[in-house]
This record gives sequence, C-alpha cells and structure tokens, in this order.
Amino acid sequence: MAPRIIVAHGYNAAPDRHWFPWLTEQFAPGMVRVPALPNSTAPEREPWVETLSAAIGEVDDETILIGHSLGSITTLRVLERMPRPWRLRGLILVAGFVSALPNLPQLSAFTAPPIDLRALADTITHRAVLGSDNDTTVAPPFTAELAHELDAPLTIVPGGGHFVDRLGCYSIPELLPVVNGMLETRVP
Repeated sequence: MAPRIIVAHGYNAAPDRHWFPWLTEQFAPGMVRVPALPNSTAPEREPWVETLSAAIGEVDDETILIGHSLGSITTLRVLERMPRPWRLRGLILVAGFVSALPNLPQLSAFTAPPIDLRALADTITHRAVLGSDNDTTVAPPFTAELAHELDAPLTIVPGGGHFVDRLGCYSIPELLPVVNGMLETRVP
C-alpha cells in the first residue's frame, strides 16, 4: 500500500487556502488529501469528526495525519474514537490545542471532555507539533501544552503567526523535513 497523508484544515479554512495547496504539490499526485470539513465558519464538533473520520477511514503504517489549528483537535477526536488496536505511522499538529481557547469560546465544544493523549501517543509511531512564537489565535502556551501531553517534539517557527494566508503564510518549509522523516522511517 502506498503512503497517504490526510490534512485536517481549521476554523474559517478550506482545502485551497493557507499552505495546503503547497503541501499537496510537494508529493506525488493523490498522496495528500485535504478534505473539506463542513461549515468552517461555524464548525460543529460532530459533523467535523464524522466527516474527517470518513475521509481517513482506517489508519495504518502507511498513514500520516496532519491537523492545523481546529483540525488538530478534530483529528485527535477521530483517533480517540477509533476501535483498537490500530497503529498510525505519523501525526503532525500545526498550531494545535487541546484546552479551551479564551479568545475563541465558540470552539470550546471541541475540547471537552479532555482527550487521553498519553494513551493515543502509545499507538502513534511518530508525533510532532509545530507552533509559532507569535501566534495570536492559538497562543504558544496552548501548543506547548499539546506537545507536552502528546509527548511530541515541539518545533517553533519564528514569526510564523497562525500559519494562515491572511498573514502571508502559503508554505511551511519546516514541515517538509518532519513529513519526509516520517515517510522514510518504517515501523519495526
């Protein structure tokens, strides 16, 4: 089976925005999929989890999941509900969070109840979190908390903001070595 990468976009986003088209162009045609999550301007947890779950299907040693912002917690919710046992090759969360954001109370339904990230970490071979030192949407401490709880290395991109096109982000070069490293490393 060929490797596949599935990207979950965030709040107020779409598959053709931000750095998603750039990431898709970095790999073989069809390898990267960015499903459209419903009503991204007024997201609801269950429709997002159901849509992403259908797009992902089963995970295995050939699957890498990437979540951006609200797509991160949505990806974690999908994994949390998957019947075990399963093993995922890689999980990369960009500007992610697992605690309620004071500046975005409308998204709090995505964060409660808490997710057992330690249990998830045991089933994911490679984990990584990317954040920025000047993100005003998901403040850096929220992304650091996610990395700590998931036992994942945290890469800080100086001046990356929230990694969105309205702030001029159309690529994340720091993401490529992380994805390529996961693609090159097979599960023993």
